[in-house]
Amino acid sequence: MVNKRVKSRRKVRSRKLVSREKRLTVKANKKHRKTPRGLPKIFVINLRRDKEKWQKYNNDFEKGKLSRYSACNGMEVSKANPYYDKLKIMWNAGEKKRKCGAGILNSHMNLIKEIADNKIDRALVVEDDSVIDFEQLRKINLSKLPQDSLIYFGGVLHPPTSFKDKSWSYEKAKKNFKKGINKIDSTKYRIFGGFGYYIPRWEIAKELYYDIFSVKPKLKPLDTEMTYLQKKGIIKYFYYPAVSYLHMEDAEKGIHGAAYIKRDMKHY
Repeated sequence: MVNKRVKSRRKVRSRKLVSREKRLTVKANKKHRKTPRGLPKIFVINLRRDKEKWQKYNNDFEKGKLSRYSACNGMEVSKANPYYDKLKIMWNAGEKKRKCGAGILNSHMNLIKEIADNKIDRALVVEDDSVIDFEQLRKINLSKLPQDSLIYFGGVLHPPTSFKDKSWSYEKAKKNFKKGINKIDSTKYRIFGGFGYYIPRWEIAKELYYDIFSVKPKLKPLDTEMTYLQKKGIIKYFYYPAVSYLHMEDAEKGIHGAAYIKRDMKHY
């Protein structure tokens, strides 16, 4: 009898968790905070339990500079997360990595969908282990930026083909980067990381979510999927130096912390 009660409580709790995550990640009718003049609409993806990571944003949040977007808790939602089965990762990845990876993918996919559905122009998406250079951001004339593609406002450079390419040189790859907008050369490097990507028009988010990501039966982690779009010329630009870049102390605490390259991500 006790076992039946325990099972019943677990089922109720599981339904509540899934319902709560749907409320947190699907917000098509949510009213958005007014964006300060000269700034994009900034969304910081953050788990409610990660209060320490949120602390560095709190002052800017209170000033109305950014909005907090509740992340999907992959560990709690587990297999009820629709991206749990849709995520394609290494065959030998552990259960924790799959659940967390699916949660991250869920968070980004739902936010891109929200930007599209609510027709939000000038949207900047960052993860909570990044910092934003507001001084640099205010100097950017958003109306002068390219309007035909997502733009990286931060990321990390890797070889154009294999991570194990020892002949590839980071210094050589970034040698000719100029301040401001640069066009991605996928023959020389790939840009990874969700440290900051800017969507100038909501139609771009609509194309990404409805025409590209939603129609694929399987998805790799978002930054990997985006490197494929770089090669196809769908994602075309990045801003240099980075406007949003890793806060290494926070990044090292995450599920992929051990994999991060220890270098100045402000310069990719």
